[in-house]
This record gives sequence, structure tokens and C-alpha cells, in this order.
Amino acid sequence: MKHGHQKSLIKLITVIVLFFTSAAGATVVTATTAKDVSASAVTKKRTAVATLAKKQVGKGYVYGATGPYSFDCSGLVQYVYKKAGNKVLPRTTYSQVTQGKKVSLKKLKKGDLLFWGSSVSPYHVGIYVGDNQFVHAATPSQGVLKQSLSAYFYPSAAKRILE
Repeated sequence: MKHGHQKSLIKLITVIVLFFTSAAGATVVTATTAKDVSASAVTKKRTAVATLAKKQVGKGYVYGATGPYSFDCSGLVQYVYKKAGNKVLPRTTYSQVTQGKKVSLKKLKKGDLLFWGSSVSPYHVGIYVGDNQFVHAATPSQGVLKQSLSAYFYPSAAKRILE
């Protein structure tokens, strides 16, 4: 390498180092892969789904309703995924169970759909929101609730929509 090119390269490196250095000290710069960015975006969407689901707690239950003021169970899922997950899901529980990837009930992540009843013909659906809790449009008299998973009312299947 010629001396002039070495000087130019040293100047370029110096400029880059100065750019990433602040008055408080050096800023650590790490390489980010497309996979990391994608995983981060999915995690943000899962969190957004869980957050919006929790905001629906206390709203009414009306059979066939899709929100924003009242829901049935599949209508709640459809509404939350459309608004927070930017994902259009089918209207019924029976169709929603055909979406996504089957996941173990022991490895749930925020935003996973929980189903009760048969795994091919469920009667109820809710959204896992983390910390062993889920949100669902329970019954007409209860409306939308956040509850803990329990042996008394434990889902039979889970599906991951956001990957």
C-alpha cells in the first residue's frame, strides 16, 4: 500500500472512531444481522398484541362482535391481531386454530393463541399475554378478562401466529 493510501485510510478510521465516540466515552457498536432485526420486530409485535389485548379487559362480550367496544372470543383475537399485529385472521375460532404454528403449552410466548376443546374444533380462544396469564372474551356476563392459566381451565392447544 502506498504511503498516500495509508494516510487516507488512517484518516478514515480516525473519523469513524471519532464519530462513534462521545464525551462520556466510547459507544460500543455491535454488528446487527437481518435475523436480529427480524427477531426484534417480531418480539415488538408480540408485545404490542399482548398490550392491546390487556387494554380490552373490562369490555363487553357480545356474540358475533368484533370490537372495539365488545367482542366474542374470536372477535377479540381478530381485532387485536389486526390492530397490533398487522395480521388479518379469520373470524371464527374454528378457522383461527388452522393458522400459525403449533407450540407447546410449556413454551408459550406473548401473543400466542390458546384454544380450549378439541385441537381441530375448539370452542374457545384467548391470547397469551405473558407471566402465565391470558386475555379472553369469557362469557356475556363476564366480558373480557385477564386470567391466570390454571388446571381448572387449561387450554388444549396453542398456536404461534407471529414468528
